[in-house]
Amino acid sequence: MEFRILGGLEVVHAGASLALGGPRHRRLLAVLLLNAGATVSKGRLVEALWGDDPPKSAPEMLYVRVCELRAALRAGRPEPHAGLLNRDGGYVLRAGADELDFRRFERLAAEGTGALAEEDHVRAAALLGDALALWRGPALAEFADQPFARAEAARLDALRLRVLESRLEADLALGRHGDLVGELKSLVGEHPLHERFWCQYLLALYRTGRQGEALAAFHTARRRLQDELGIEPGADLRRVHAAILRQDASLNAHAAVPGNLPARLAGFIGRHRDIAEVRALVRENRLVTLTGVGGVGKTRLAVEAAAGLQAEFPGGVWLVDLAAVTRPGLVVPAVAAALGVREHPRRPLADVLAAHLRSAATLIVLDNCEHLVEEAAEAAGRLLGACPGLRILATGRERLGLAGEVLRPVEGLDVPPPDDRDPESVGRAEAVRLLLARAAAVRPGFALTGATAAPIAEICRRLDGLPLAIELVASSANAFGPAQLAERLDDRFRLPTRGDRAGPRRHRTLRAVVDWGYDLLDEAERRLFDRLSVFVGGFTLDAAEAVCGGSADGGGTAARLARLVDTSMVAADHGDEGTPRYRMLETLRAYGTERLAQSGDADAVRDRHAAYVLSMVGSARAALRDARQAEWGRRLEDERGNIRAALDWSIGTGDARTATRLVGALYKWWDQQGHYREGGDWCERVLAMKGRASPADTARALNAAAAFAAIRGDLPRAVAASERAAALSRRAGYPAGLADALLQLGVTAINAGEAERAAPPLEEALGNARAAGNRWLEGRVLVFLALAALSTGEAAGAVRRLADAEAVLRPVGDTEGLAWARTLHAMAAWHTGDQAMAARLLGDGARGFQDLGHLWGLSICVLLAGLLAGARGDHGTAVTRLAGCEALLDRIGVAPTPLAQEWREAADAMARDALDVPSYERARRQGRAMTAAAAAWHSLCESKDSGRSPS
Repeated sequence: MEFRILGGLEVVHAGASLALGGPRHRRLLAVLLLNAGATVSKGRLVEALWGDDPPKSAPEMLYVRVCELRAALRAGRPEPHAGLLNRDGGYVLRAGADELDFRRFERLAAEGTGALAEEDHVRAAALLGDALALWRGPALAEFADQPFARAEAARLDALRLRVLESRLEADLALGRHGDLVGELKSLVGEHPLHERFWCQYLLALYRTGRQGEALAAFHTARRRLQDELGIEPGADLRRVHAAILRQDASLNAHAAVPGNLPARLAGFIGRHRDIAEVRALVRENRLVTLTGVGGVGKTRLAVEAAAGLQAEFPGGVWLVDLAAVTRPGLVVPAVAAALGVREHPRRPLADVLAAHLRSAATLIVLDNCEHLVEEAAEAAGRLLGACPGLRILATGRERLGLAGEVLRPVEGLDVPPPDDRDPESVGRAEAVRLLLARAAAVRPGFALTGATAAPIAEICRRLDGLPLAIELVASSANAFGPAQLAERLDDRFRLPTRGDRAGPRRHRTLRAVVDWGYDLLDEAERRLFDRLSVFVGGFTLDAAEAVCGGSADGGGTAARLARLVDTSMVAADHGDEGTPRYRMLETLRAYGTERLAQSGDADAVRDRHAAYVLSMVGSARAALRDARQAEWGRRLEDERGNIRAALDWSIGTGDARTATRLVGALYKWWDQQGHYREGGDWCERVLAMKGRASPADTARALNAAAAFAAIRGDLPRAVAASERAAALSRRAGYPAGLADALLQLGVTAINAGEAERAAPPLEEALGNARAAGNRWLEGRVLVFLALAALSTGEAAGAVRRLADAEAVLRPVGDTEGLAWARTLHAMAAWHTGDQAMAARLLGDGARGFQDLGHLWGLSICVLLAGLLAGARGDHGTAVTRLAGCEALLDRIGVAPTPLAQEWREAADAMARDALDVPSYERARRQGRAMTAAAAAWHSLCESKDSGRSPS
């Protein structure tokens, strides 16, 4: 876990930023980070979050924010407290010094400053450069004007300037003046009264042969100081000026370090942390290999990292590009040519090269090794073995496979989160910054605005943050606007692009980039790559073998998949359980889709994909009704893209049997996860198909459609679908389907406010469920019989039904059904005035829904928690909870039941009478912003476990 405040607040785990919540969650974390390891009192936290006039419920709301922040941090810290502990009337965040970017910055700054004092300029430049690479913007950028952060932000920003001064001093001492002129020109523009920057700027100009510009710069500095401060330049600046006038020999630079690294034509954007990490790896290891897909920026990262290491290698830093080496036997000659080593008539060239490299510590960047990986590995191994002072930084799509080799995968630039449309946050992503810079170069005025933020973010996401792909698309910005570019990404390989004519041919079009890696695969690997493109959102090894292998595969799919991972054509994400899930970048998947279509194999592979998905969701259908609900719910969420693809394919090809079975099996998952709109839409599309499915499958699909219609308040559609399902089930002799249809008719009657009409179909449903031997369905019918009784005021009858339901559902292990039973029992207890019993049962129900992430259930729990708060006179809390119920229902598109609506309106009216308007409105705003975790916590507050954190 890494906590970052040197820029915008960010928490990173396993390379990904954690979602921290809203502004107050972020402010809370910022305060705790600035006091990491020390207890921060609740009063101080309340003041930081709400200022001098906090609401009365601030202590309770603070606890909610702490619980939600803990939940967010558990993604990287699995312990229940996630390192955020209750201590002595406050909270303390435990974090190691290496987890805090500002502590690492301070350590590196101190070490670098010490090295500079000892005139170890190489070490000083490296340490101070690594320290500055930790910065992503002003310290505590979003909180710099807040009282709790103001002093620390100012201190860190001032320290950053001092470290920058020292790094520039070290770089100048190492003769890097040519690289510093542009940077220093910008710095004196940003800090015109900062005399040390002017001193360094004059020196860099003088050393690059620009004495006249140096003298002019002195007069500019002098005029600014006189105009703005009324003072003359200080002694140091006057001394540099005088030394330039007399061309003092002390101003001369050290000799340049040998090497052949190319000068940059365009600015290097982003990757500051990657650069620092690669440099650290090279310092600590003799062979480092950067791996990644074509166009991800391996070469640019290697060159940029190596440029900062030049002073550490007296023998030079040399770039050896193997891309143009097309025949075997030419790797060693290519290295020799780059270093200027000539052949000897009587000695092997490798021996001559090794003798040359023994003279001084040298770094070789061995670039583009993938097509000659065995020969490149042999040459690297031989040279490293013969030359102790040699280090190699290699790049390629796979590792060289030598002992002692350290791999550093290179991924795309960071992209905006899904659905992010805010120009400010979109603009922070490195991929967006690159797109804007390159597009503006061909079309001045190309900018990020409220109107262009969404398409620009979409372009970067769909291009996977690949720098080369972004630059190629940006080259079309002179002809197309952002929205047009985004639209044309569906056919990204035909989008007109113009790559760098000075660059390699394989980098001039997006297709050429992918062709290069694809052509390195053998025929079987290409075939597997093409077939894997049918997966959307990733896949497992079992899925790959089932869809892409064959009966005579003999385990070959696994071996070829490993090869695709090695060559960076497929990525492997290792989860907490250690079982990898594989994925293809969208650009590669689009390429594979084209290749699959050309192979003539696409229909058969998509049929197998749909069959695999159907088999998986068939297994899930039973699991979603027992104790495996939570596990399978998460698994199906991972497979959501594949489920959609299988449904689209089945509907598009008229395969009504597969499509109908899919929606029938998926109903409980859609229901539990709150995907009511999506589930209902799929059901409607499938039921509109002309093909045939079995009566049982059709009845299940109709019952699913009825349930979704009822949940969303479309009662006529729900009744029609249920009646069709009932008629079909009667004709087919399918008692379980009939029970489900009758259950839906009863539920629809309850939702229509006609609970007295619900009992007959529900009683008939109970008989059919028992006849079918379906204990899960029997328990569910009993739950809704209880709801019907409660809706007609028969609380005692409801409690009896719920006891029967629990007796049936507990052996089944139906977490959701038991949660509904306990929650309805709590409502019955509240209705009869037994608030203590209601609170205890409510806690049981809330925990069940929380474990499943069931937002509908949590909305009912927080509603009851509001009713209980109102009953004891805490009307502010009641309003917050009632509004939270509304917010959760709105989020998932569910219409409230008449009974729940009646109770909510009565409690809300009572609260309106008891509260003044500002207090009522403030409580409603807090409720409308309620999260699922907060809803669970509010519900648990009413139980005997009120201190338990929602987790």
